[in-house]
Amino acid sequence: MQLSTDSSLLWYKLANSLKDSHMKMFEAQPTVTRDVATFKEKIGDIKSVDDLMKNRTVLTMVMSAFQLESEVGKTAMVRKILTEDPADKDSLVNKLVEPRWAKLASALYGLNSDPDFFQNQSNVDTILAGYKTNEFEKFEGENADGVREALYFKRLAGDVDQLSQIMADPTLMHVVRVSLGLPESFQTLEYSQQRDRLEKQINVEDLKDPEKVEKLIQRFLVYTEINNTDPTSNPILSLFQPISSDKFVGPQPIQIDLFV
Repeated sequence: MQLSTDSSLLWYKLANSLKDSHMKMFEAQPTVTRDVATFKEKIGDIKSVDDLMKNRTVLTMVMSAFQLESEVGKTAMVRKILTEDPADKDSLVNKLVEPRWAKLASALYGLNSDPDFFQNQSNVDTILAGYKTNEFEKFEGENADGVREALYFKRLAGDVDQLSQIMADPTLMHVVRVSLGLPESFQTLEYSQQRDRLEKQINVEDLKDPEKVEKLIQRFLVYTEINNTDPTSNPILSLFQPISSDKFVGPQPIQIDLFV
């Protein structure tokens, strides 16, 4: 069932307040029920990384559990990451900036030495829970721009201890950048320039405060809706000073404390 709304912020609030009913809608989708059934049927046959690589449906669901489903086609890279010891500093995964690869490698490395890895129900449940969380956030994001990213940020913000964690995660960085009114060209700056600018505007400790996280998310969603709306069709956009470059329409970036 496809639902829609004109307000990203409204849909985000509905996704949180009506999560149980939305989850039932998500789980009732034919593709979801089919894939979950296939996963439960086949996961017991996965005794090695080779077995996993041969089953596209199961592999895709495993990758989705770590928000990496779009990378499932990079078979050589995936195999290398799954078979190398993530504790070895020379492993490929430790040369990648994206933290999701490290989480995948750590979670699945046991499959290399334990053919009964997926006989352990907790390992199966971990994958299924991650898959459902990721796909559910994608499902909500289909209804309104920015909602998937907002739900992801809400889920992970409390685990952020350093600014570098935000900068290494494309989705976290996207939410922060848009919430601050920074154009896409901000990403082309040197790492140190981005870091210095963000340090002036983000107090990482504030991400432990759910109320401050909600404020940031709401700002992100408002700006996302503005950026994706024709300014001539909405009079309220006249209240904002547009940025004429980088395809970004929103408030002119200013030096402020987002969490005041």
